[in-house]
Amino acid sequence: MKQTKGFQIWQIIYPVGLYYVVSSLCYFALEILLGSADETYMLRQLVGDAVTIPVILKFYMADQNIRDTVYGKKKFRFSSEQAINIAVTVVSVAALGIAVNNIIAMTSLIQASEGFQTANQAFFAGAAVYEFLGSCFLIPIAEELLFRGVVYQRLKLMLGVAPAIICSALIFGLVHANLVQFLYAAVLGCLLAFLYEKTGFFYVPVLGHIAANTVSVVREETGWLSFGYTTDAKGIGFTAVMLVVAGAVIWGFWKWKKNVEFDERA
Repeated sequence: MKQTKGFQIWQIIYPVGLYYVVSSLCYFALEILLGSADETYMLRQLVGDAVTIPVILKFYMADQNIRDTVYGKKKFRFSSEQAINIAVTVVSVAALGIAVNNIIAMTSLIQASEGFQTANQAFFAGAAVYEFLGSCFLIPIAEELLFRGVVYQRLKLMLGVAPAIICSALIFGLVHANLVQFLYAAVLGCLLAFLYEKTGFFYVPVLGHIAANTVSVVREETGWLSFGYTTDAKGIGFTAVMLVVAGAVIWGFWKWKKNVEFDERA
């Protein structure tokens, strides 16, 4: 039975809406119990995201048969190829995340975005353990299940690979609700979807998301690489190097994957 466009669009909107309804209800319930102080923000956030994981996992698993039928079933077996996937993911996503953060910091966007300033202040007001457990573990799993595992895969069936990569990244950016995080999430969302597409393994975007968030949290908490935020020669040069590293790794990986796919068909 052929699905209408309206129904297909609903299949994208519904999981995103449910994700935010469930996480928001949990967040507000914890706000009643713990109060609304910034110090408990990340605790409330990580619990809210943890609760959404089994909810979104149901969508992801329900789509599993469709993915296996359309694209073929891929079993994970650790090999040199998987080691390359891991190395490329960590290096490219971390480097691009550093570069994008630096570029944003060099502009007036942070000062102009009141929403980002409020969110950032609350994010880093609590205990570091909540930041690492939430931002560097639970939140990447929950968001990747939704935006790459469900939204991207469904958009790909509807629109094709390239439009799905772009549209899923834009949706990922928009839900962050401020310009700074929109730009950061949209750029990294494109890379995460691209890596997922090229490898076929869901752990790849999860690992990339964890790498990017971990670097961001460590930089904020320790001041590591803070010189990269400045508009002097050192900061601009470092940012350029990070962009080159990310670009070179992504390009090399793309070429390598093309060769691997050619050999497999031969």
